Amino acid sequence: MPTTLRPNAFLRLLAGLVLALGLTGYAGAAPLNDQQALSGLHEAKAVFLVSVNNPGRVDHVLRVIGMTEKGLREQHVTPHLIVVFVGPDVAFLTRDRRGISYMDQRAVAGIQKQIGQLHKTGIGFQACGIAMKGMDVTPDMLIPGVQAVGNGYISAVGYEAKGYSLVPVY
Repeated sequence: MPTTLRPNAFLRLLAGLVLALGLTGYAGAAPLNDQQALSGLHEAKAVFLVSVNNPGRVDHVLRVIGMTEKGLREQHVTPHLIVVFVGPDVAFLTRDRRGISYMDQRAVAGIQKQIGQLHKTGIGFQACGIAMKGMDVTPDMLIPGVQAVGNGYISAVGYEAKGYSLVPVY
């Protein structure tokens, strides 16, 4: 006759497994790092070109950029990161959230909070002037920490010419 676990016993067993896996990371695996890619580097430069037109995804991308900045520092590499917003995403960077749906308000608030925190770490943020014009956004409407530039693509090209790696986020 097969043995069955009572619900409480099953939950204790499951909790124990989750705890064991959580304490060891990946069972039996070495901690993950980027040692091979970062070998010999003391600094890293990247420009993130962001155009996703979805505030939830933009919020997530900013969290990952924050983890990237932190991960570089933890691995003793000084990050120089710029985030350039092109397209409709510039609407998420304004003090006045007119035109932002009720359902997107929380994600937009998250974006703006992330930008404030990440700007303090030295990450630069730019909004494309062409996109701003298309979205009826003026430079004085941008939240603190975001700089208006004439053309986000030109900005990305300029940073690439200065040795920044392009990280497109579409």
